[in-house]
Amino acid sequence: MRFSCFSLDSRIVGIVLFVLVLAAVALFAIKTCGGIADYDLTELSLLDLAAALILISLGFVNRFFFWTVLTGSYGLKAPAATASRAFFSSLLGRYIPGKVGLFLIRLRAYEKCSKKIVAASLITEYIAAMLAACILVIIGSVFVPVANSLLTRWLPAGLLVILFALLHPSILKRVINLIFRIFRRAPLDTFPKIKTILQVTSGYILTGMLHGLAFFIILNSFSQLNFELYPIVTGAYYLASLVGVIAIFSPGGLGVREGVLFILLPLVVNSQIVVISVILMRLLSLSSELLLAGASSILCRVLKEEAE
Repeated sequence: MRFSCFSLDSRIVGIVLFVLVLAAVALFAIKTCGGIADYDLTELSLLDLAAALILISLGFVNRFFFWTVLTGSYGLKAPAATASRAFFSSLLGRYIPGKVGLFLIRLRAYEKCSKKIVAASLITEYIAAMLAACILVIIGSVFVPVANSLLTRWLPAGLLVILFALLHPSILKRVINLIFRIFRRAPLDTFPKIKTILQVTSGYILTGMLHGLAFFIILNSFSQLNFELYPIVTGAYYLASLVGVIAIFSPGGLGVREGVLFILLPLVVNSQIVVISVILMRLLSLSSELLLAGASSILCRVLKEEAE
């Protein structure tokens, strides 16, 4: 069996895209590392960092599995190795402002398929991720220990409206086709079933729980926290993620997510601990993305050589 890993009509496009991703990731890493020098990390447990890295990686692997469920509902097909390389490499594409890198890299895995269908899959994935984040934020708001009507009443109420609206079949179709019309593309005729949306959303909730636990472990390594704060930490992390998704031209949500967390988490955790924990979470997430992208690339290359 023979298949091409990221075969392109133009290798120049691939080289330019690779350079852009590499530059964006390097810039992101430099900016993130710049905030560590002011903190004493001598008491930081390497075991905690390793556990957090493993949890983050498991979350991304789980997300890839449910991405294949979603693409299957659209009829998109690609060899598993090629699809995994596209998925994990595209995570790095998020660091290019506008998220254009993410779309272009995934598009290369399904080059024989309709670009419109690939785009629809990405839009649906974003919707499922937003639904999962909304649910995690709502759960976290239940455990907020302070009397704040914005966090405990109005925010979850607003997210519930968004949740039920996006789960309504006709509204989901309108949202997806509105995005296509904005980019002057013909409307989409094929949509995933709500059952599939719920399945993918549930999978992304599991990813959120794993990443939230990783963030909690990092926070806990600096200050012993009651485990009852775990849902609050997870909810805050994904509320910040929701805001980061809206800020589409912020590379990887840099600065936007951190700002939200710096506002929310000092309600339950020391503000200095929040700052360094957010920086470490960013670096561990980037490390996980690099490891998974590298491993999937090596796997794809090995399978290609065996096929030849």
